[in-house]
Amino acid sequence: MARSPNVELEGMSDAQIRELIEHARGVIGERFSSRVDEWRTLAHEAGYELTVTKLGVGETRRRRRRSGDTSEGDDKRREVAPKYRHPDNPSQTWTGRGREPKWYTDQLAKGRTRDDMLISQPEMSAPPA
Repeated sequence: MARSPNVELEGMSDAQIRELIEHARGVIGERFSSRVDEWRTLAHEAGYELTVTKLGVGETRRRRRRSGDTSEGDDKRREVAPKYRHPDNPSQTWTGRGREPKWYTDQLAKGRTRDDMLISQPEMSAPPA
């Protein structure tokens, strides 16, 4: 363990060491704040804004925004049309993506086929000539 040249830690009580640590944290915090204030002043003079965020606070990951995105709160995924419908309860649908819903597996277990629950797609008419 590294020894401090000015402080004899071995002779100090736990409470004294904790007090010393808190004092050191305060001194380091003050030094950091004064340096950040200097950097903010320099950045402002150069036409920039300086933002400092403490690690581990707030978001853990930041997403990159796509060039066309206008707001951060919008869900960027597109909605997918349902592919399967419950034969007895039309309000229950499934897109065919992700985990199969319980009603779907129950219907398969009862002997229905995937095609029985498939939502028929409207026929595409030929473009006018």
